[in-house]
Amino acid sequence: MPWDWIKTRQTKYGAYSAVYILVALAIIVAGNFLANRYNKTFDATKNKLYSLSDQTEKILDNLESDLTIYYFDRNSEFGAARNSLARYSNASSRVKIEYIDPDSKPEIAKAMNIRTYGTVLVEVGANREEASSADEEQITNTIIKVLKGEERTACILSGHGEADVSDSERDGFSGARQAIEDANYKTKSVSLLESPEVPSDCTLLILPGPETGYLPPEIDTFKRYVDGGGRALLLLDPDASPELGEMLAGWGVRVHNETIIDFSPVGQFFRMGPLSPLVTGYETHSITEVMGSTATFFPMARGVDAGDAVADWDVQELFKTTESSFGTKEVKIEEGELVRDPSREREGPITLAVAATHKVATPAGDAAGNDPSAEAGSDSKDDEAKDSEAKEARVVVVGSSRFARNYALGRGGNVDLMLNMLSWLSSDEDLISIRPKDPENTPLNISQAQMMQLFWLNVIGLPFVIVLFGVRVWWKRR
Repeated sequence: MPWDWIKTRQTKYGAYSAVYILVALAIIVAGNFLANRYNKTFDATKNKLYSLSDQTEKILDNLESDLTIYYFDRNSEFGAARNSLARYSNASSRVKIEYIDPDSKPEIAKAMNIRTYGTVLVEVGANREEASSADEEQITNTIIKVLKGEERTACILSGHGEADVSDSERDGFSGARQAIEDANYKTKSVSLLESPEVPSDCTLLILPGPETGYLPPEIDTFKRYVDGGGRALLLLDPDASPELGEMLAGWGVRVHNETIIDFSPVGQFFRMGPLSPLVTGYETHSITEVMGSTATFFPMARGVDAGDAVADWDVQELFKTTESSFGTKEVKIEEGELVRDPSREREGPITLAVAATHKVATPAGDAAGNDPSAEAGSDSKDDEAKDSEAKEARVVVVGSSRFARNYALGRGGNVDLMLNMLSWLSSDEDLISIRPKDPENTPLNISQAQMMQLFWLNVIGLPFVIVLFGVRVWWKRR
């Protein structure tokens, strides 16, 4: 029969093999298709160095228009940047990455004014900005700058012994200034002694731990600024200007005259002493919603909480110290030990910071005082309501300036907490997040004796055992 070959064993085995090959190919093709469409990876590093930060993911999730990241370099260098940039396109369908070799496409490089290899541009609509590097922190900050558009300025007060923004020593404020500038703020120093008004370009004021008292004219200037809808971050150390405490009491904020001591073993694990209270729990607020149980530290702190209620002011407490803390009006040390006086102490937990808001009604009309109700079509009450708006003053008060100074800013989540305060004050709640972390340097500290043990084990011992085993095998075969 002409079709008998179909029934043979060879044909049957051949058909089985063909089916197996086709199934294997189908699985491989399907796997590659799914891997290309759904690029999923697992980051096992401690600080999630190969994953986008919460801040970046939050920004990409809220994109309302398409965003393009251009990377200009030689073709041979694309691979180094592709690993990090691909995370952006994987995280959002609105993000597109374009790799361009300026040598092969000089017309594009010229049109975009590209002068160096490794240049990164971020473009949203007609807005385009250059990132200083291909690192996630720089690219994300550039995305924020492109999306926000307007320039923001953090004015840092000086003239009363505040932390110096140019001081890079232990107690300086240079690290905070750099973090603020990296978050797309301009910074500049302002003295209320020299000017009776806060500069109009100040998005917010920062008062970083004054050591001497503010004069009445300065207090009046500060009050006018906030009462008119200004934004301010006040970092007040123990024994700071009592005039500021009186001003804050008028806004419903109470500042305690004390120093907080904390004997929490967790704080000591982070090599922070009892004069640096630990915070691991936070109240419900936009500033702290992303902090979780992240540890933050507040060296030389005082209590700040909600005082007597004041009309039109809403004061919310942000976080407290641990139960093992207490506030004392006098820190007394004898023979290296703290001498306690329960009659002068306040048991913890103690609130360290508050956020306060104040609705400021802006009357209808323009700056010249024109009455819009005189215009046609604005006679109704509904139109009058639309012509007036409510500005909101925002103030954050923290009982420590040293949590943002150079020696403490990198501890725990201090820098994230400080920048989240600024984001809230600037009405940029969408930027409140945990930011990209730097690679952690974990040195291996071993003694000279341990070094010798490693030498004898790895350099002498293991090779000797291998040689001895080889000689034994050779002897048995012989």
